[in-house]
Order: sequence, then structure tokens, then C-alpha cells
Amino acid sequence: MATSPFAVLPTASSTRQAWRFGLLCGAFILLWVVGAVNGLGSDSALDEVLCHQLAAASAWGLRALGWAATTDAQQPRLLVLNGQPSVIVGAPCDGLVLYALLAGFVLAYPGPARRRLWFIPLGILALWLLNIVRIIALALNHRYSPETFEFDHHYAFNALAYAALSGLWLLWTRQAGAAAAATEPEPEAGFQALAAPARKSWLTARVLAGVLLLLGLFLVSLYQNQVVAALSAAWAHALATGPAWLHRLPGATPGSGDVPNNVSHLALPVGAAYLGLFVATALLVLRLLLPAHGWRLVWRCYAGMALASVVLLAAGRLGAGAQANALGRMVLDLLVSLLPIAGLLVFLWRPAAPAPAAA
Repeated sequence: MATSPFAVLPTASSTRQAWRFGLLCGAFILLWVVGAVNGLGSDSALDEVLCHQLAAASAWGLRALGWAATTDAQQPRLLVLNGQPSVIVGAPCDGLVLYALLAGFVLAYPGPARRRLWFIPLGILALWLLNIVRIIALALNHRYSPETFEFDHHYAFNALAYAALSGLWLLWTRQAGAAAAATEPEPEAGFQALAAPARKSWLTARVLAGVLLLLGLFLVSLYQNQVVAALSAAWAHALATGPAWLHRLPGATPGSGDVPNNVSHLALPVGAAYLGLFVATALLVLRLLLPAHGWRLVWRCYAGMALASVVLLAAGRLGAGAQANALGRMVLDLLVSLLPIAGLLVFLWRPAAPAPAAA
């Protein structure tokens, strides 16, 4: 029987590890979200320290490269280049979310505890250095090519940061896999000789389609404002030319409806359309790139996140308070991001072990 080039062996051990990974990731996300709602996330005291330190380190790096750079005495987050204000290091750009995502993934993913003790600090250090390089590049970008600054700031450099995070995730899974393989007995030479012809190329039409759809989702994430604007225009046209009952739909007008934070100003049908299209495409990507065993875990993860958001939003409406509503919106925000896709691919995307040829 032909096997997928990215098979995940459905053993009892791998199933337990997958459930452990999912539960721990869910617990870490919940802790992070609860902390963010209670003021421990964006614009916290820790954010302030990180922003000041990153601005100072970036100024030092620019001076080492020969530019006259410093931080503003009244506003330590502001990087001043050649006497002119250049870049303000804000809380969303201090790397704290990336550090938490790296540490949470490594702690949840199976692997030797001793390796975690050095991998997490070194990984955070690598992300910190990359962030300093990013801020230096943005300062020079603002100085010499201000017309491209907004695009580079919001899209290009963010994509680079999350690509680095995914690379560290992948490196950890390979480290953990190599450590596990080192404890297993070597297969016999005869088995290796038989198995070699059965190995298949990883590039198939199915994988290519999945990669192209993933690229499409990446572009949708980059140009989310334009996609949302197109959906909003289509809905406004439907309201203007369609039947009167459209106006009576819950959340038909902007400003109402439970939709993700980054599109919370939209009418509910627009937010629901964006959410539905994004999640449906994400599930199709994962279905194409993962085998059946991995796919079962995928839809359970997405169903769990959707159920959690619905329960939290309903609880907020029934009097549980603004915090429950905010938590539900943040979970919805997670659903329309690339992070669950990246995490599930890194966790479940494995080359299949070659099968022996039939006798």
C-alpha cells in the first residue's frame, strides 16, 4: 500500500503525545490570553522594559555601524537617527509574543528536558537579535526609503519574524526526533536495502496544491485590509440593492457582532464571511499536506477553538462580563491567523518511514 510522504504513524504512543501537545498548547494559550486580558500582555511593565532595551540596543548597533544614533531622553522608546526621529519601538513589536510562542511550543512538544534548558534561552536570544536587526533595518528604511516603510514595517519584517519562529519550531522537532532516534536500535542492513526503492519524492500534485493554497493564505494575511474592504463593499452593495430583510439580520450594520478583534468594526456578515473563508482554506491546506491521522487531530483542534470562542462569547452575552467576551474574540482572532497552521504543520508534518518492498 502506498504511504503518504508525510505520514504520521498512528501508534498509541504518538496519539498520547499528540493529545499531550494539544492540551499543553491549549493551557499555555489560555494562560497567555488570561494574562493579556488582565494587563500582563500588551503595554505592561515588562513591555515597557523590553521596548526601552530594544531601542537602546538598536541605537548601539547603528553607532557600531557608523551612524549617529541615540534614543530620545524624554521618550526612551524613540530611536533618533542623525538627529531626526526615526522609529518608535512599540509593545506589539517588542518580541514578547514570539518568545512566549517559542517557549510554549518547546515545552509542549515531546523532547529531552535537558535540551529545553538550553534551546529555549538560545532561541529567545536568536529572536531578540533578529528583532534588533529588524529595528536597525527599519530605521535605515525610514531614513533612505520612507515610501516603502509602511509596507516593510507591517508586512515584510513581520513575515521574516514569524518565518524565523517557524524555523526554530522545526529545528526543535528535528532535535527531539534525533534524540528519540538515537535511543532506538538500528535497522538491519538488509531492511535498509529493501526499503530504499520504496522512498517516494515529497513533491506530489497534492503537496504542491497545499503549498500554493498556503501561499494564498499568507497573501490574504498580508493584505487583510484590502480583502476585508472588498468583502465590506460587496456587503454594502447587497444592503443597497438587496431585499429589506437583509437589514434585519443580526449585526447587519458595522459596529455590532462578534467577529475577530482585527475586524471588529465590520458588520457581522462580513466578519463571518472572512472567518469562514479563511478557516475553510486553512483546513483544506492541512488536509492536503497531512495524512488521515494528522487530519483528525487538525479538525479536533479547530473545532475545539471554535467551540471555546462560542462558549466564551455566549457567556459574555449572558452576563459573565467583558473579560469572557474579550477572551472569545481573541480565540477567534487566533482562528484567522497563520499560527495554528504553522504549529500543526511543524508538529505533524513528518517524512514517512520507507516501507519494505513486497517479497
